[in-house]
Amino acid sequence: MQLKLAKNKPFLKTKGFSTFHIEIFNQILLDKTNRRISIEFGYTIQSHSVVDHSRRVMYKLLALEGLSRADHYSHLKYPRKYLFWWKNLLDKNRDKLYACAKEPKFYIED
Repeated sequence: MQLKLAKNKPFLKTKGFSTFHIEIFNQILLDKTNRRISIEFGYTIQSHSVVDHSRRVMYKLLALEGLSRADHYSHLKYPRKYLFWWKNLLDKNRDKLYACAKEPKFYIED
C-alpha cells in the first residue's frame, strides 16, 4: 500500500475504529518497532499514531473479553512484553473486531 501524505491533513480520514488499526496492531505483534511501523505506514517518526491506533485495538479486545483497563495497565503500556497474550486475544476475537471495524479511507496528495 503506497499512499502519500497530505501536508495539512491527518493521514487517516476515517473516523472511528477501522481495519487499519487492526493491521497496525498486528505489526506490533510481529515485534516491529513503532519507528519502523511509522515509516512503513507513512507517518513521521515523531508521530504517536502507531501507539494511538494500537491502543484502540487493545481497548476493544479488553472490552470483548470483559477485562478492565486498570487491571491490565501493564499489558496496555508494554504490549511487546505480552505479545503472546495479545496474540491469543486477537486470534480469539479477530472476527468480532473485523465485524465492528470500518473500511479505512485515507487522505492522499494530488
